[in-house]
Amino acid sequence: MKLIHTPMPPLYVNTYFYYDENTNDACVIDPSGSISKLMDIINENDLNLKFILITHGHYDHIGAVNELKDKTGAQILAHSEEDALLKNPAINLSTLGIGRSISIVCDKLLTDGDTIEFGAGKLFVIHTPGHTAGGACFYDEENAVLFSGDTLFKGTTGRYDLPTSNGPALFSSIKDKLFTLPSEVKVFPGHEAATTIGEEKSNNSILRR
Repeated sequence: MKLIHTPMPPLYVNTYFYYDENTNDACVIDPSGSISKLMDIINENDLNLKFILITHGHYDHIGAVNELKDKTGAQILAHSEEDALLKNPAINLSTLGIGRSISIVCDKLLTDGDTIEFGAGKLFVIHTPGHTAGGACFYDEENAVLFSGDTLFKGTTGRYDLPTSNGPALFSSIKDKLFTLPSEVKVFPGHEAATTIGEEKSNNSILRR
């Protein structure tokens, strides 16, 4: 499996393309920012985009979702508990954040433990409520890779003072679900630098309090 990472404005969300290098079947995680830049990545790497995966529905993570679906036909997937937030600009904060309303209708709603397959790629869905009610992480067990959205960051966690947030649920999601994964799992978060499960178990200042 290969990974292409590009930070995208407005808040420099880490948008990830994850693909099988043999078939070029791909998914994209949290596409935001410039649709032209995203399409350049797809075309330059000859990617066959199968899925648009949403870790959670805040405006900075979904800005290019609808346009990307229109241009590629890829299916939009998010956790079922995120459906209402994705559809409602007042809750996903798009009107406030970027001055335009974004409403997302998923092609498929996910549940905890679902698998997403594309080429040789397989991602498991881990429901991680807390930053939002329907937050989800996507885990490639075979290659020890986790896309953590805004649940877990290097040295900290996501916010829990926004619509549908819940602090105790966030800490439980991290400690009871993510921290049960092997220490060597590489964590690719929604913002800032990558880390590992082991590093966060040992050094995350928020979770050590």
